[in-house]
Amino acid sequence: MERERLLAARMHSQLLTAPAGSVLDAARHMLATQAQDFIAGRYALAQRVDPMPNRAQVNQLFNEGLLVRSWTMRGTLHIALAEDAQWLVQLAKDRTLRSAAARHRELQIDPATIDAAGEAISSYLRDMGQGSRNALFEQLEQHGIGTRSQRGLHLLLALVQHGLLCLGPIPAGAKLVAQDFVLVESWISKHHVPEDPLQELVTRYLDSHGPATLRDAAWYSGQTLTTIRHAAAELGGVLISVGKDGRGEDFLVVEGSLAHQALESTEPPELPRRLLGPFDEYYLSCVERSLIADTEMQQQITPGKNGMFNAFWLEQGRASQLWDANIAPADSLGATLHQQYLDFRATS
Repeated sequence: MERERLLAARMHSQLLTAPAGSVLDAARHMLATQAQDFIAGRYALAQRVDPMPNRAQVNQLFNEGLLVRSWTMRGTLHIALAEDAQWLVQLAKDRTLRSAAARHRELQIDPATIDAAGEAISSYLRDMGQGSRNALFEQLEQHGIGTRSQRGLHLLLALVQHGLLCLGPIPAGAKLVAQDFVLVESWISKHHVPEDPLQELVTRYLDSHGPATLRDAAWYSGQTLTTIRHAAAELGGVLISVGKDGRGEDFLVVEGSLAHQALESTEPPELPRRLLGPFDEYYLSCVERSLIADTEMQQQITPGKNGMFNAFWLEQGRASQLWDANIAPADSLGATLHQQYLDFRATS
C-alpha cells in the first residue's frame, strides 16, 4: 500500500479527519487515550471532536463520572470511558504487577502491605468521597505505612490494579494536572464486561488505530505478540489485510471501519494539517514510526529517550516540525490550530 493512502486511512481512523460528535463518542472509539500528561490526553480527545470543546467541558465529564483515568495498559495512565476502565485494567493486571515485582521487593511492598494500604484508603474515601494523592499518602503515613522513595505511588498503582481505585473528579481550582482518586465501587456505576477481552481489545484497537499490524496492537496493549496473534486468529474474517509493512506483516483493518471506508473510497487521500500534542495516539500507538517521522524528526519528538513525547505539526500525515508556543504559523488554519492549543492549555 502506498504510504499516502495508509496515513490518510490512519488519520481517518483516529478521528483526525472524521471527528466524533462528542468527547464521549471519541473516547469510546479510541478505547484508551494515553494521558500520562493529563493536559495532552484531554487535548487529544478534544481535537477529535467537532466542534472542539474547551478544557472545562472535558473536565465536566470527569466530574460527572463518565470519563476516568487509570493505569490501564503498559503501566501507563490512559483516559477511558468509565465503563471500559476496569476490564482494561484487569486485562493488564498480571503483566503490570509482574513487571513491578522487583521494585516492590526493593520497597518492601508485599500482599499484606497492599491489603493494609487498601483498608486505610478505603476507609478514608468512604468518608470523604475523593482525595488527592497527597491526602492518601497522609492517610497511609498515619497508619504506619511509609510512602517515601516512590513507595506511596507504587502502593496506589497496586490498588488500582486490584480494582480498588481510579482517578476521577478534578477538584475546583485545580492546577493543570490535579485529579482526585476515588473508589471504583462507588464512582463507576456501570461496567462493560466483554465476552472475550483480548478479542475485544484487538478489534477495538484496529477499529480506531488501523491500518496497523498485530505487532502494533501488542505494543499498544502491553500484551505479548503471541497472545495478540492468537486472539486475532479467532476473529476470523472481521480483520482484513490491506497491505504489508517492511517486515512483511499485514496491515489490518476491521471490516467496515473508518480506515476500511477510507481505503475503499475513490476520492483522493485526505491529509490535512494538524497540531498533535505530546503523547498523541497517532504517533505513540504504533511500533514502526518511520511512516510518520524520519529519523531526525523522531529524535526531536523523543529527545534523550527519556519517555517524553513533544508536540508537533502534522503535514500530509507526517511530522514536519515541533510545535513552538511562541511562533504562530502565518496561514489561517495553522494560526487557528496554534491558538486552539494555547487556549486549551491555558490555566484559566
